[in-house]
Amino acid sequence: MLKCIVAGLGGRGRHWVSEIKQRDDCEVVAGVEPMAANRKKAMDEQGLAVEILFNSLDEAIENCEADFVLDVTPPSVHREVAEKAFAAGLHVIGEKPLSDDFAVAKSMMEAGKSAGLTHMITQNYRFTAFPRTTRKLLQQGIIGRPEQCDVQFYMPWADIPGSHYVTQPYMLINDMMIHHFDLIRYVLQVNPVSVQAITWNHSWGWHQGDAAHVIYFEFPDNLHATHVSCGCAVGSKTSWNGNWRIEGPKGTIEWGKEKMVRSHLHRTDASVEEEITPLDVPAPGKAILDEFLAAIEEDREPECSAEDNLNSLRMVFAAIRSAKEGRRVELEEIG
Repeated sequence: MLKCIVAGLGGRGRHWVSEIKQRDDCEVVAGVEPMAANRKKAMDEQGLAVEILFNSLDEAIENCEADFVLDVTPPSVHREVAEKAFAAGLHVIGEKPLSDDFAVAKSMMEAGKSAGLTHMITQNYRFTAFPRTTRKLLQQGIIGRPEQCDVQFYMPWADIPGSHYVTQPYMLINDMMIHHFDLIRYVLQVNPVSVQAITWNHSWGWHQGDAAHVIYFEFPDNLHATHVSCGCAVGSKTSWNGNWRIEGPKGTIEWGKEKMVRSHLHRTDASVEEEITPLDVPAPGKAILDEFLAAIEEDREPECSAEDNLNSLRMVFAAIRSAKEGRRVELEEIG
């Protein structure tokens, strides 16, 4: 049984504690949390004993035997957590984003590889049924080779007055879009070569940084993707995954909140539509831990490895640079 230190016991950290407690192949041997209120919630809600709760990762590493660290700290702290874990010979699975600085993210990835340890990022959206079904259908050629992918996202996102989500610039792209950009890469199975982003705010919005955008990604071989978003939507909402439409020479795959559909033109030019039954997949939390633990046991790179995740993070930073500078940005500019 693998032993885990959970670094960060806020709401998301306690969620991961609950996920691990449901398993029989790993256990929480320590929790790290500087805030007394969060430590108390972890004891009251997840049943963690006070003896295994520590103020710092250094204390946890010194006082318990562990195999990996589950990092649920703020992005600015991820490098410190990763470096200490790798120095102690511990694998790392961390919440997105890998870092809020691309150069730092790259150095973290290189540190994990140099140490020969598994380093995975929890891109949970890609482990849900619609994206995994879509990827499989595209591999099977159900609509031929796709050449256009359009994603729409409308949500009252981060309505948290005074939080960094509201006060800092480009936070919709910086925090939320790593999910969708990773999904685009995952579903289409290719990395973009350039991006053009236009961002703005609405008069009724609550964000100081731009929370609406149109972003265009160009891929090799005449493949194009757009992402349209309004983070201060007050009408009907999309799902958190967004609404998707993928165009190919043999038809279209579409999905949103409730169903997935394939449509194509019959020889009479009448559109034929058929609902697709999504794959039966495990819940994302379970699937992510399954993949991480299997990668450790099999000594292989996991899906959503830090190295692979740099490609999704590069899309984020390239889109922000494009918005700031008002120009098309080549992905290779980011490093």
